[in-house]
Amino acid sequence: MIFRMRHLAVVLSSLLLGAPSLSQAVEVGGIDLNGSGFATLGLGHMLGGSEGAMSGYRKPVFISDYAQGGVYDGKGGIQWQPDSKLGLQGVATFPDRRFSVTGQVVARGARDGAINLEWLYASFKVNDNITLQAGRKRIPMFYYSDTQDIGVALPWTHLPPQLYGWEVVNYNGFNVAYRGQMAGWDVGANALIGKESKDRSGYWKVYRGRNNRTDVRWDNIVGGDLSLAKDWFETRFVYLQSKVRQKNASGSLDTDPASSTYGSYIDGDTSFSSPAGKQKIYGATFNIDYENFLVRSEFIRIAHNDVMGYTDRAQILGVGYRIGKWTPMYTVSNYRSQADIAAGADPDGQEAHRTHSATLRYDLSTSSAVKVQLDVQKDRSGPNYTVDGFNRFGNARLLTATYDVVF
Repeated sequence: MIFRMRHLAVVLSSLLLGAPSLSQAVEVGGIDLNGSGFATLGLGHMLGGSEGAMSGYRKPVFISDYAQGGVYDGKGGIQWQPDSKLGLQGVATFPDRRFSVTGQVVARGARDGAINLEWLYASFKVNDNITLQAGRKRIPMFYYSDTQDIGVALPWTHLPPQLYGWEVVNYNGFNVAYRGQMAGWDVGANALIGKESKDRSGYWKVYRGRNNRTDVRWDNIVGGDLSLAKDWFETRFVYLQSKVRQKNASGSLDTDPASSTYGSYIDGDTSFSSPAGKQKIYGATFNIDYENFLVRSEFIRIAHNDVMGYTDRAQILGVGYRIGKWTPMYTVSNYRSQADIAAGADPDGQEAHRTHSATLRYDLSTSSAVKVQLDVQKDRSGPNYTVDGFNRFGNARLLTATYDVVF
């Protein structure tokens, strides 16, 4: 089902004028129905950077959302699609209060307004501490995984792409969640199993062209996360592993007619029958909210087997200070791919980039905020690295502004 771009723009704009709250309970046949929504109207303008072409985009290029293919490029003017979104969520709680069903759909400008089912899962509350869940949920790779679409919950106009930039974000499966207290600490633990299939990956459109179709499959996802919070300090650890396959269904990189350097890019993996890559994901978060200070730090390492031939490393560190309704913040995010030389990977052909971000947030209310952010991205890739076989990411300077609301 397609929600057209112009319809998304109209709905997002109407939220600026105020929208009635959906977060009111309605009882039907003894079942409590609760609804809520969220939206981001994002605007961006490229200020400068490297010139040329890359994967059918015009440089400078800044990817604000790899998973959804949210790309700001150098075509000029104000761009609203990469970060704009509208989401609706509903929860049905059954009379015994122990069983519920949660669903969430999101329409994104980056996806031309297409509606995606992000959540659809059933929960059974075993007791006050343990809940069993089954269905479609977020993969808990990151601290902001569950809230990554809800702009009000984020200190930035968009999540730092060097860390929050992977090919899938959801999974279908089963998990066991624990919430309680131990020795004065608030404790959250979660264990899961599942799998995910993603057609027309937005991530691979960044690397292989905006019209490319690459389908991705993560099988045998197993892992979990543990969070601990006390007073002004919170930490979180995650471990996940899975098999990874991809299929380049379109088979070639689309050609940019404005560039004479473009040719075709043929991917030999045209089916899911090739050997699966394997990955192990390790993550850690250390956050501080002390008086007016806030610190956001997160680290991830993704080790791949020799089929894939490299290891991903990414980190962010952000420091902010609240002044009434204002919160200025400075963030550094970094990504680096490390070659597995024993597997034949080129140590000089690895991707790397770093972004410095300055953000200013103003809270209009407890449920809405406006933000302005300047991102300065530096390409630090090896001398032999190319994104699409011909070109590098290059440097970029991007100015964005968002209006975020929950309703």
